[in-house]
Amino acid sequence: MHQETTASYANVHEMAQQLKLSAAAYRRAIEIARLTPDRAGWLRYIDRFLIAIGALLIVAGIATFFAWNWSDLNYVVKFALIEGGMVAAVVLAWRFGLHSNAGRICLFAAAFLTGTLLAVFGQVYQTGADPYGLFLAWAVLILPWAIIGRQAGIWMLLQILLNLTVIMYYTQVLNPPDGWWQLSQLLGPLVWLGTTVMDSTLASYLFALNAVALAIWEYGAGRRVTWMQGSLFPRLIAFSTLGTVLIPTLIIIVAAGFEEKTGLSVISPVLLLAATGACLYYYQYQRYDLFILTCSLLGVIMVVTSFSIRYMLADTGSLLILAILVIAQVAGAAWWLRQIAQRWETTS
Repeated sequence: MHQETTASYANVHEMAQQLKLSAAAYRRAIEIARLTPDRAGWLRYIDRFLIAIGALLIVAGIATFFAWNWSDLNYVVKFALIEGGMVAAVVLAWRFGLHSNAGRICLFAAAFLTGTLLAVFGQVYQTGADPYGLFLAWAVLILPWAIIGRQAGIWMLLQILLNLTVIMYYTQVLNPPDGWWQLSQLLGPLVWLGTTVMDSTLASYLFALNAVALAIWEYGAGRRVTWMQGSLFPRLIAFSTLGTVLIPTLIIIVAAGFEEKTGLSVISPVLLLAATGACLYYYQYQRYDLFILTCSLLGVIMVVTSFSIRYMLADTGSLLILAILVIAQVAGAAWWLRQIAQRWETTS
């Protein structure tokens, strides 16, 4: 698949180097190639940024308001405020249109407030439902909006909710944690979520969930679906897909170096190998994306370095060799990525 391009910073910079242009001539070449945004472009970017920040601040303000005034609010007021905000967001999304930036952000705000409504409902009526039920219900309720809205933001929120549902169900029902894994909750939710993927079985489930989502997205992008042409969603999902199986793989390698038994399955290294190979091929020849290629190479570097640590911790001299190895890997990866980018420029 070849991408149509007219000019880019890379080929203009290469031309400037070959012609030995001065700094002023180089800036003029950038202007002629229209690679710098004009006044209208800057205003458009600023407008989008301010709309997004404003929506996030409003949603954060609503959550903070409830957290601070929870005990002083009547349950009717709580539901009225949240449901009123949802209705207002949906009406504004309809008013601005789902194809406009303001409409998409309003619809995303409504989808986010749905989770706040479920949380307040559970607190007011003390349903006793498990957290995974909350995230699953949230995902099911916003699914129609994700289908209607056709925007990456709501689909990303939906994917996060599905990942949290799998994690919560696994850790609360299938395999409740114990020992230090349970103590990791005291360090915060992000640390706890990071430790959960140390379980290779859970990592495999998350890998399958994210890999399927990535494959569906790339299929839609390949079919020229307009709203699926962006790069943010596949990059985040690809990063999550590789990361979920990379962590248990590194644990297996390092623990084996200290002659410890992890009890982890070898499924994670197999999945990591398959995913890395698929990403290096697909995003090099089918859909150009240096970010995902970089993430794939970063995983390779971390695995190779972990193997080196396993066999090279005999003396202090090995630390120098290890440092040289890391530098060589990073330099080799950077050189290869540069060659790939230049090849894309010549074939586009």
